Amino acid sequence: MDIVNRARSIIVNPKPTWVIIEQESTDWQKLYVPYMVVLAAIPAVAGFIGWSVFGVSGFGMSMRIPVITGLGMMVSQYIMTLVMMFVWGWLISMLAGTFGGQANLMNAVKLTVYASTPAMLAGVFSAIPGLSVLAMVGGLYSLYLIYLGLPQLMKNPQEKSLPYLAVAAVVGIVCGVLISVFSSALMPSPMSRLQGGGDINITTPKGEVQISASPIKSGASGDAAMTIKTADGEVKIDMKNMEELAKRMQALAAQNEAKK
Repeated sequence: MDIVNRARSIIVNPKPTWVIIEQESTDWQKLYVPYMVVLAAIPAVAGFIGWSVFGVSGFGMSMRIPVITGLGMMVSQYIMTLVMMFVWGWLISMLAGTFGGQANLMNAVKLTVYASTPAMLAGVFSAIPGLSVLAMVGGLYSLYLIYLGLPQLMKNPQEKSLPYLAVAAVVGIVCGVLISVFSSALMPSPMSRLQGGGDINITTPKGEVQISASPIKSGASGDAAMTIKTADGEVKIDMKNMEELAKRMQALAAQNEAKK
């Protein structure tokens, strides 16, 4: 399969392309290799570049995820994307009868794989976190491609394509959330690194700030501490003191509420 021609045709001329796709004889290997395995790598690699190479900048500061953490997130996102394309297709196939269509797992996965083309290509904007919102444009166009492809591949009446699309979109959003959850579980985010003990480096115009935290154990918050190191010195925050302060504020709020 010519990946470039297929990607261009499904984006530029989707209606006749869906007819061709529906008539194609294929199997799982041909569907995923090389088309999906290549496209799914684009947002994953771009995300790694954006978070671990360029970093996120704003208000005169920048933050980068450590390279090892970024690589782990990239791999987990890539694998989960491949898995969820199949799961999304399976769910769309299961819903077909509800909207007057015909359940067909292969056609449903064809639909999710090829309709995801603009979303995967737009994932390149993740390489520049400030432009990552543009990836939403690709995602919206992918939903439009599903709308066009449903009657052709799932054989549902045209008038039921819109509600079918709405349900499929909700399922797609759930799939996206699952990808994020599983990615976070496999490779923790920067904040979870602090909860488990670790360092985060933030670059500012006046130098680098390092935030270090000792592991926070269940029932032992008083033993945890956070240290902030700057060029001007070091600040240590005792979590026990913070917990006591929170309790005092809570008691004060209760007293004020009782006086009302």
